[in-house]
Amino acid sequence: MKPYDIAIIGAGPAGIMASLFAAKNGAKVVLIEKNDIIGRKILATGNGRCNLTNKFVNVTSYHGDNPSFVEPVFSQFGSGQTVAFFESLGVVLKEEDRGRIFPRTNQASTIVQALEHELSENKVRVMVKSIVKNIERDKLWQIDIEDNNQLLAKSLILTTGGKAAFQFGSSGDGLFWAKKLGHTIEPLYAALVPIETAESWPATIQGLKVEARIKAFYKNNLLAEKTGDLLFTHYGLSGPAVMSLSGDFADKADDKQNNVRLEIDFFPETGTRELHEKINSIFQSNGAKTALNNLRGMIAQNLLELILNNMSLNKDKKSAEFSNAEIGNIIKAFKSTVLHLKKLRPLKEAQVTRGGICLKEIENNTLESKKIQNLFFAGEIIDIDGDSGGFNLQWAWSSGYVAGSHASNQR
Repeated sequence: MKPYDIAIIGAGPAGIMASLFAAKNGAKVVLIEKNDIIGRKILATGNGRCNLTNKFVNVTSYHGDNPSFVEPVFSQFGSGQTVAFFESLGVVLKEEDRGRIFPRTNQASTIVQALEHELSENKVRVMVKSIVKNIERDKLWQIDIEDNNQLLAKSLILTTGGKAAFQFGSSGDGLFWAKKLGHTIEPLYAALVPIETAESWPATIQGLKVEARIKAFYKNNLLAEKTGDLLFTHYGLSGPAVMSLSGDFADKADDKQNNVRLEIDFFPETGTRELHEKINSIFQSNGAKTALNNLRGMIAQNLLELILNNMSLNKDKKSAEFSNAEIGNIIKAFKSTVLHLKKLRPLKEAQVTRGGICLKEIENNTLESKKIQNLFFAGEIIDIDGDSGGFNLQWAWSSGYVAGSHASNQR
């Protein structure tokens, strides 16, 4: 049996990218995928539209034991190279708010089809419905696949993802193999995931989306903050802002005392004093109107009714009858409504996994294992995860490029 130059396990975005650029360098490549199609998780990204990168990629959008680990990877293949690459495949792209880049078709299938064609053009052997049963290393990598199929390869790249959204195939297989081969796995948590709150009132305004700033505290220590869209749900909170914060308190999600506190500022662009002056002016000018009528132009009516009700204030009370203290309480609710974390939603609903293969055991210029020669990693399997908005797919494209390129240089 003639060995492959490179075997890649996991045909998600990182694995596909590693395969392509290894093959472009002349390597004989096999790409192994347990699903019946490649790029299954790509098809689900961006609500099926595929937010494939972001114009504003930088280290501050990434998390892990050492976020600066991403810098030498992005210096080799960043968001500009990603855009150029997909345009070279004939994919027309567009930029939306906050620098997010999508295919002009608004279809993730556009991206997968372009990649499938490129894999064929570069003569990558793609094996779907192929479950890896064992991996061993002697002079070559020996990969045993279900149904007694065995492959040999000079180099191995693991790109199997984490454990998030396991319905698309991310079941942690690669992490199992990495650990068996001697690598340390940092604890795994759901990230970019909605949260359940201890309070039940979000259910009364489920479906309401607002722009807000959210601060996350643990026992009064500020963990992180984020400004963006927030969605109220029947179980608590969702939306990009809260999901981006979820990884920052994921390791504290099992605290039964509900010590993770979220403070929501519905007017992040307006200071407390300015807001006080604005509401005072409205109430003085329209004292005969109810607070509900006077304030409904500032904030969604159902949220306003909830805030007034939570403070036991009569929504039909005339504005002129409000005391200064009562106005102060309204402003406090506008600027700092408090909810407490009950738990994270399950990994099935998470977009990415926080944690993974320890960064100290991987060369950040090549993504080769420091423990085992000719073993490389790329994508979510590594202890790096990004914010919502195309940052995780960019990490997959970039790390796949780096792993595939450097593995092919060692033939």
